Amino acid sequence: MARLLPFSLFFPLSLPALAQQPDSLASRRVGTVINSASSLPNTIVQDSTIDNRLYHRVKGVRIQSHHFTSYLPLQEQLRQIAGVQVTPYSGAPGAQVAVRIRGAASLSNNAQPLYVVDGMPVFQHTFRPNGVSLLGGVVPAEVQELDSNPLLSIPNEDIERVEILKGAYETALYGSQGINGVVRITTRRGQTGKPRLSYAGYGGAQQARYRYDLLDAQQYAALRNEVTQRAGQPPQYSAAQLAAFGRGTDWQEKLLRTAAVQEHHLGLSGGTPTTRYYAAADYLNQQGVVLNSRLRRYAARAAITQQLGQRLHVEAAGSLSQTEQRVPAYYTLRNALFALPTQSETDNPNPGYYVNPVAQARQSYQTPEQRRLLTQVGVRYEVAAGLAVEVRGNLERATLRSRSYQPAFSSLPAGENGNLTFTYRQWVVNPALRYARSFGGERHAVTASLETMRQDRQNTAKQISYPPGSTPGSLAASGSTAQARLNFYQLTAGYTFDERYQVRGTLRRDGSSTFAAHDRWSWLPGAQVLWHAAKEKFWASAPSKLDVWVGWGRTSGGGNHGRNFFQIPVPGPGGQTQLLPVFLPELTQQADAGIEASLLNGHLTVTAQAYARRTTSTTYLPGFPLTPGAAENDYVRNTGLELTLHSTWRAGPLQGSSWLAAAANRNRFEAGRTASSYFFPYQRTLDEQPLGTFYGYRTQGLDAAGNLRYQDVNGNGYTDFQDREPLGGGLPRQLLSLGQQLSYQRLSLQAQLDGMFGYQVNNTNLYDLDSPTSFTNASTRVLSRWTPASPNTEVPAAGSNLPLGPVSTYTLQSGSHVRLSALTASYKVWEHDLRAVTLWVGGQNLLVLSKYRGYDPNVSSAGSDNQQPGLDAGAYPVARTILLGVRATL
Repeated sequence: MARLLPFSLFFPLSLPALAQQPDSLASRRVGTVINSASSLPNTIVQDSTIDNRLYHRVKGVRIQSHHFTSYLPLQEQLRQIAGVQVTPYSGAPGAQVAVRIRGAASLSNNAQPLYVVDGMPVFQHTFRPNGVSLLGGVVPAEVQELDSNPLLSIPNEDIERVEILKGAYETALYGSQGINGVVRITTRRGQTGKPRLSYAGYGGAQQARYRYDLLDAQQYAALRNEVTQRAGQPPQYSAAQLAAFGRGTDWQEKLLRTAAVQEHHLGLSGGTPTTRYYAAADYLNQQGVVLNSRLRRYAARAAITQQLGQRLHVEAAGSLSQTEQRVPAYYTLRNALFALPTQSETDNPNPGYYVNPVAQARQSYQTPEQRRLLTQVGVRYEVAAGLAVEVRGNLERATLRSRSYQPAFSSLPAGENGNLTFTYRQWVVNPALRYARSFGGERHAVTASLETMRQDRQNTAKQISYPPGSTPGSLAASGSTAQARLNFYQLTAGYTFDERYQVRGTLRRDGSSTFAAHDRWSWLPGAQVLWHAAKEKFWASAPSKLDVWVGWGRTSGGGNHGRNFFQIPVPGPGGQTQLLPVFLPELTQQADAGIEASLLNGHLTVTAQAYARRTTSTTYLPGFPLTPGAAENDYVRNTGLELTLHSTWRAGPLQGSSWLAAAANRNRFEAGRTASSYFFPYQRTLDEQPLGTFYGYRTQGLDAAGNLRYQDVNGNGYTDFQDREPLGGGLPRQLLSLGQQLSYQRLSLQAQLDGMFGYQVNNTNLYDLDSPTSFTNASTRVLSRWTPASPNTEVPAAGSNLPLGPVSTYTLQSGSHVRLSALTASYKVWEHDLRAVTLWVGGQNLLVLSKYRGYDPNVSSAGSDNQQPGLDAGAYPVARTILLGVRATL
């Protein structure tokens, strides 16, 4: 009899303490699956002849493929799923996107969900250059991180299915990497049949949707004169100069442009009953709407699936992508907003020390080039009926190279002043033993699996800086190497009785090299109970589907190497401040319950869910192992409700499909016994307040001299730092997505609207633009400033002091908005069998209904930092896009 060896022989139990360094694409019409408790299948579709319950994928509520536009970035389309917030860092080409699933559960400053591609965890490392400095009180994520959006490495045309795992049991399946939810992506494979050649492409134009209303030259000069006169000085500009100024220089007009974008994808697929293949190539070229910004992306992918006999199934896939960017200095556009309209491009008020915004955009930039390789191999062997062994392996390798350039300044010439090279490598091996059988005439169904995974990572960094024209490394050079490892062992089992009652459970043992030996391992269980009520015999007229479920599970962030930390400032050598990483295991428990019903003969599906989640946060400082029982835990709580409606209908030749996804979330931080709190330039994490709470002064109108007054919170009769108070948070409390698809013969129309409500945005530009000081240009809001003749206003007098502190209700704004994310019309001009040619025209980000005064209310300058959401620190504009495209299958 064959002897089964323990999985521990594949993976040593000991994990050495390894150093760890904190670390637009067009979509094919893919289907998205929401994995909730309603997603417990009895059967699945699979590739081999093995029992179809053996290799089941968790089946969820599928958003039909026609709900997807052919060009909207994939992450943007995740808003169609109740409880998913999608916020880009900015509108820059290739910018990363913060995705929050069921609120903010982690204190990490890079709290992204786990991305799983074809069953393997990927995209977990972030390239961070050294030496970033504080700019305007905050270091924007796009200054700290040079990565492009990792999903650029997989063109959406190559994606077959996307699933969101957010339920208590589903996330528990991913243990120490499931705290922020899971985005699971399945790429395309070949299909049985004759070779099929497909092409999808589009081209179009982009423009900034909004522009700041700023003073023109004449208005600014009048403000400047008023300031100097209030200061007892003669006016700076004469009446003749004022009359001659006119509108002056519009610096926004100089930097913002109409930008072209195009993408082309060519694919080939086919196969026999035993062999299937797929190959594709993709090219994306996107100019940015800001001068001297751009993105190019090249991608190639191939996959093959082979069935060898009745028992052995083999598959392999590989992809290679390269992105090339040009990224102007982050604050270039902000400097254009502040630039005086009385100056022109040729003016130089301070020779050798002044660079106008146009010259800055052209001469101060970086050129990141990133290459990413993904390879995967999987082998599955059916040992006996219902019993199989599976081994899967994955290699991910990423390389980032970038050069930086500066304008001439003082005695330094313009030119290249630095370069860096980062590498990242991860390999994963995942053996598993799986079992599935039915007994008693199919009344009893049992599934079970035993598996383990080893995940090793290594990254290197080399960074050099030098004055332009000098020897590389003459100014500074640094380098580092870091490694990390994650192991887990997992047992999963399920039982179904008579297709009506289903129970599933999982137990994981995870170990991460981030933490000290006695804090390294954790048990992470999960369970779920589902009742298929429509299968009961007591119904007089049973609905087509009625499922009720409850679930519970534990996850953590301990395995999210490169993401499970945040940084705190501490005194360093020579009085310099340095950032110290604080690592977070963040054990999380979640319970949820829900109901799903299919009504009106399947034309209406209603899904309602409720959840409660608590994260226990214990911080670990490098070199200081935690003493058991000595920690004072902080907690992050999230509770929420989710509702999804989906309907289909027909009226003669006209047919349609509609959806609504709505969610409400309440977030709260609870400090430990020491009432700990975390401080950031604009926000604080405070006891009994939501994460990302803005902390500042509440204005109380103007005094008799036209100066801002503030609420005296402590009652001492004057304004001081103790008068600051919570002013609202940057996390939305409600999310909404609406969609409609209409088809009439060969014509189709589709629209997607998204909304976010109940949150604040701090636009740091307005601290200066809304202040009538004349130090910089100003917004047209200052035209309503206080004067002795017009005292009834909220805008202070010319020359009055700036608002006290960086945050106050004078500039803090509501971010609530409704967005027309996509509108598409398509026409099928030719169709024969499976071959077709379709033309389409579409728009993205066409309209935003909001009172927000800024380029866009849904950006995140702090990236995916849950403690600093709702921050707009001069973010790149999110563009309005108009496209014309074609799809063809031959």
